[in-house]
Amino acid sequence: SVQPVSLEAVVSTQSTGIFQEVDLPFVAVLVALPLCKCIYIIIHCVQVTGPSMPLPLSNRYVWDMDSDMEEDETFKSLYVAQILEAKSRIFETMCKETGCTDNAQLRLETLCKSKITKNTLAEWLETVCRIFDAYASPVLSTACTLETEMGRLKSERIEDQKKIIELQEKIIEKKDLEMDNVKKEMKTAVQSEIKSYSSVLKTTCSKALAPRKVQAALKTAAAEEDRSKSLVIYGIEEKKEEKLEETVLDILSHLDEKPRIVSCCRLGRDNVQGEAVTRKPVRVNLSGSDHVRQILQKKRKLRSVEGYTTVYLCPDRTTEQRVTHKNLVDEMKRKRLSEPEKHHFIRNNLVVSVSSGT
Repeated sequence: SVQPVSLEAVVSTQSTGIFQEVDLPFVAVLVALPLCKCIYIIIHCVQVTGPSMPLPLSNRYVWDMDSDMEEDETFKSLYVAQILEAKSRIFETMCKETGCTDNAQLRLETLCKSKITKNTLAEWLETVCRIFDAYASPVLSTACTLETEMGRLKSERIEDQKKIIELQEKIIEKKDLEMDNVKKEMKTAVQSEIKSYSSVLKTTCSKALAPRKVQAALKTAAAEEDRSKSLVIYGIEEKKEEKLEETVLDILSHLDEKPRIVSCCRLGRDNVQGEAVTRKPVRVNLSGSDHVRQILQKKRKLRSVEGYTTVYLCPDRTTEQRVTHKNLVDEMKRKRLSEPEKHHFIRNNLVVSVSSGT
């Protein structure tokens, strides 16, 4: 005979063994209970643990479930997608049959409607149990195992990174120590070399930095600075009581330059009676070297100015520089005679020859 079983006793029963040993008394209990209450318990209260259902099931809700899902111990997104798809199909049917618009509305009172037959409830119950026990449970178990393994691997990776950082710190410390030793050795070597040469430098530097030589060097530097602000004009006709500054200003005006003249004077000794009359050059000191540079860049314009075709402007050179420039001029003249088909000129202290067509 079948003994009456309360609903609370069924709810408290663990899932382990529920689907493994299906006997007649248990089936009688399920038949005795309203099937709608069983479906409600499965949906909202059953905790899925233990082995899966051994009985095969293939209906319109789980027909496409992978057969390897129960035995496969690897976690695959395909399995999750199939479970969600089966869940959507069964819940969609249940909502349609019960008139619910949302899965959350599938409560005890909606499942107890008279139009829902026992066969329909049994099919839903079987399908939901199958989805939970045969498919969802193995996938969740595999996911938990993977999570544990990933946590272990993450911990091992953190430990490995700590070891790598410690090794890097030791390597850096060793390199710093080696660098300090190299610096000490270099410092010792340099100090010894300095001491060995100090006596030699002391004698040579004392002679090189003698007061007279220093004064001469300063004087030469000052003279070079002064020469950069002056220029020399050749070919100005000499006259008695001449006004050199006015003549120089007139020459420079033809070059579109009106600088401030600091001083100007003739260079060389006066002509002696009986000697050939020469036109002594004129040194002109200006207020800045920029004016001198601009004037020298325009000096070629005087070749076309009437009365100044023989006037020539050049930088204020030292004696050595004048000798060097004279040699360059002589060389340029010789090349003009030997190579008349070419154009010859002086540039950067060199005589440059190019073809007339270039």
